[in-house]
Amino acid sequence: MKNYLRNLTTDPRTARIAVICALALALAAPTFATSSSEVLRTLNSRGISGDFPQRTGEIVTVNFANTPSPIVVTWQGDVASAGRFLMSVSVNGQPCGAYGGSQIPYFLGTPTSNPIGYAPNGFSDISMQWVVLPSDGLVLGNNTIELCAGAHPTFNHGASFLLGFRTLTVRKGN
Repeated sequence: MKNYLRNLTTDPRTARIAVICALALALAAPTFATSSSEVLRTLNSRGISGDFPQRTGEIVTVNFANTPSPIVVTWQGDVASAGRFLMSVSVNGQPCGAYGGSQIPYFLGTPTSNPIGYAPNGFSDISMQWVVLPSDGLVLGNNTIELCAGAHPTFNHGASFLLGFRTLTVRKGN
């Protein structure tokens, strides 16, 4: 075993392989970088009252220097709700659209620990993702993506829910 390890560390191919691996990692890192305008982190709580769709004022932007490509918008946050609520995004000031799932999960609760509709311990961690295509209104230059939310107008008219700590991010497709 000692001879094998000695041969491995003294073989010139080992150094070449190490350099190639280091270069591959160094060149791949920029593809994971995100500009600060593509990420919004909010560390406070706020209530959302009334029916969907309401614009929340929580906005990220993405810039296309060349042809617009599909983007993936991800919202992740803590939600305390009792009833059915909807969430989506608006692209460049257009009406809030249907770019993927939009219903915030409705929690059944347990009779002894929390009322029906409320997540255990008040908040539940939720992630939602939407895919926005160029045909949905993406343009050359800056594009604004704004979070929309509100009570389900049919099943929970006029109700409110609470958002805790949350993030909104946008990533360009290739």
